[in-house]
Amino acid sequence: MREQPTGELLLQCARELLKSKVLPMLQGDAKRDVLMVMNAMSIAQRELQQGAALEEEEQRGLAEVLGEPVFDVARANCVLAARIRAGVADPHNPERTEVLSHLRVVGKNRLLASNPKILTSHKV
Repeated sequence: MREQPTGELLLQCARELLKSKVLPMLQGDAKRDVLMVMNAMSIAQRELQQGAALEEEEQRGLAEVLGEPVFDVARANCVLAARIRAGVADPHNPERTEVLSHLRVVGKNRLLASNPKILTSHKV
């Protein structure tokens, strides 16, 4: 069992403090810097909420697209990128649909953490 408060709750409290107490006192570059920190905190909070599920989904998708078990997502993404450069996603290739579908899912999942509002304002 986790101790209270959780990391997610700590981030939320710290972000609210910055927003309500610190940000109103700042101008210029300092204000921009704090806004960037607050954005990073929001991304970290959303990633904590999502847990490992999205990375596990990406890992399963990579295994399907690559046709082999994936133990290292970063390395598997490098392999996929090399295959894309070699033409696996070209219009004439039968694997194109599967590759593009995987990339859409991964892109959407990354937006859920980095910029979820874009998903409601645009059709993705």
